Amino acid sequence: MAPDRNLESRLQLVAPDLAAEAVWLPRLMASDRLRLAASLRRELSQVGELARTAIAGGKIQDAVNWLALGFFCDQIVGRQALATAGTFRSSKYRYRTNHLVKAIAGFEEAVKDLGLLKDVRAYLESVKMLVKLAPAVAGMDQALRKFLKRNAQTSLKSVVARMDALFMLPHEGDPIGPIEAITTYPREELAEAASYIIHCFHEEVCIRETHFNLMSEEKIIHGDFDKLLVKACQIRRYDEAEVLVEAFDYRCSSSGRTVVVSAPTPELEKSIRLGYIQDTQARDQTKLARAKAIEGGAPSVFAVADEFFNRFHDAVVKRIDTPLDRYAFYLPDIPQLHELFRSEAVTVEEDFYLREIGNSELVTWDELKRVQFGAGLTLLDLSRVHRLFIFVARLAMRQLAPLIEAEPVLAYRSLVPVFKEKNLKQLLAWCVAPEQVDDVLDFLCWTPGAPGIFDIQYKPIVRVGERCLLPLHITGMTNWYRNLARSGKHRPLDVLKIDVASRALAFDLTAAGCDHVEQGFETSLNGQRIEIDVVCRFGEDLFLFECKHPVLPCNVHELRTSYKHMHTAAHQLERLQQLLSDPSVEKDFYRRLGWDVGPAATIVTCIVSGNGMFSGLRVDGHPVRRLPELANMIRTGIVRTISASIENKDGRPTVENEERVEHRLWEGPTLTPAFLRSYLQNDRVSSMLFDAMFAYEQTYALGEWRMSFVSYALDGEAAAAAIENLTTRPEAT
Repeated sequence: MAPDRNLESRLQLVAPDLAAEAVWLPRLMASDRLRLAASLRRELSQVGELARTAIAGGKIQDAVNWLALGFFCDQIVGRQALATAGTFRSSKYRYRTNHLVKAIAGFEEAVKDLGLLKDVRAYLESVKMLVKLAPAVAGMDQALRKFLKRNAQTSLKSVVARMDALFMLPHEGDPIGPIEAITTYPREELAEAASYIIHCFHEEVCIRETHFNLMSEEKIIHGDFDKLLVKACQIRRYDEAEVLVEAFDYRCSSSGRTVVVSAPTPELEKSIRLGYIQDTQARDQTKLARAKAIEGGAPSVFAVADEFFNRFHDAVVKRIDTPLDRYAFYLPDIPQLHELFRSEAVTVEEDFYLREIGNSELVTWDELKRVQFGAGLTLLDLSRVHRLFIFVARLAMRQLAPLIEAEPVLAYRSLVPVFKEKNLKQLLAWCVAPEQVDDVLDFLCWTPGAPGIFDIQYKPIVRVGERCLLPLHITGMTNWYRNLARSGKHRPLDVLKIDVASRALAFDLTAAGCDHVEQGFETSLNGQRIEIDVVCRFGEDLFLFECKHPVLPCNVHELRTSYKHMHTAAHQLERLQQLLSDPSVEKDFYRRLGWDVGPAATIVTCIVSGNGMFSGLRVDGHPVRRLPELANMIRTGIVRTISASIENKDGRPTVENEERVEHRLWEGPTLTPAFLRSYLQNDRVSSMLFDAMFAYEQTYALGEWRMSFVSYALDGEAAAAAIENLTTRPEAT
């Protein structure tokens, strides 16, 4: 997209002599910096995009001019503009760095007299280290694309089939394994790599229906596509490093041929990892509860599919020999199956999944039912579609998983069916009304040329012309609700216009007996318009909460969005805290709230993270807390550890060896202002968890270079021991 030219037009108005010069810096240095910055304040953020466009076109001096203008006027705005536009990211130029290297060198030379801020200098050093790696990444990217073009007739279906097999099999990934082995990479990371491969394939070859016909089973079995996926993982990790440096101020240091990427503070990386760890733990608890429900006799779609497979195998699974020897799967058009996929009686898998949605979105079941998608689709409608794909994928897994080792050619050839679009629509009509089928298909399908970045976990079905390439296991295991939440304004908080995070927090504070609680308060103080999500007076303390509730990020780009929310919240809290430091403004604040209280002894702030990311971090001095943790501290003050294993017996999950230990941190029977203040101000729980984390490095090969990421994992035993030390009074369990 061409950059907005408002800055160019504005510059012609306020500094026509400057715009006429070939080299701007000398005239800039003779200018009134404050006047020029004030005149261009609204448009200055465009310098990054203008410079990026100039670099892409080989206009190095133009790029240097725009960068010099931005950093002369305001280094902070200039730095933000670079990050937003990705001006110094080699991936923006397909890893071709000739122009980029010249632009960075020209920029550094031009602004050497500006006295760059320390953080800007560190950023530039990190960028230059990453740019050194770019030629190696370019070589990998070119090799990947050449492979795809050489194998144009078979590559698309082969990479989809291999990826679908990884979803069918118990592939987890070992982060400390060999860097060239596919077993090292988790399934989600490999799915992102597969998405990149398909993106490259479309750029180089242009996907057509004929690419659905053939795959190279021998190359899959030989490991050629494993190597391709690993190569794509390494390219994507380089891209991730660029975003971490630009958006999160990660630093790069070199040791020989290895570039080490690390967070500016350990707490930042720990807060990110802990967010994902706690989300995984919550999902593990859901799996545990689901397994218990199945043990108790709750209906399971997997159990129904297994019974169906066992009873009707010969009718459901057919081995056919034209045009190629393979297995095909059939669902008989009988009332019993229609009822299975039409019934609103949810299976245990759907029940827990819908509960998980309600818990994460902080809404009631009645509110969830009011959310509609497309032509009146509800979450129950979509859960029935999901039920269909889980069912069919289970049938395929039962037949094909044992063949991956015994008859791999036959297994891979049978793994990814190709549907005529009209036939797939007929199948979807078993689940939803005819007028809703097109919307369902649009939610699930990616069509070449569609806007946005292709992601096989969000849009697992590739549709070209009148045919659909359908990876059964990816489609059956995809997080379909999150796809909707990510792709448009389909979340309850958007549809129902409910500020759910602040509502939930205000409810808990009120239920805990806090003296005064107000949600979503807006007013003017000292001539400034302010708003605060939740304000609470508890004893002599005033608590200010800003709640942010973005979707749980699944990649570094979405993580950047969450991080921006944290900084926005910090800015809002800082403004209000400064205003309330004036006793007369604080008094007026209480008057507007209608509270008959005196001055607060302490003003305590908190950024509430609805998706759980960055908990334990301090952003501009304001503590971040994961909403479920904060709610638990308000409701019970209990920390707990749960360990259990789930064994598969006769095809059914069975809970084994469950152990649960709980400890209450409250010093009395109820929540007190002193405890809530201490919990937020002293980082007691988050510090304990951070201390229980240990550092490790993930290393990736980039040609002759290595790129190593410093990260952290949680030592479960150390965390459990630390919880024992935190407790003031043990509770019976």
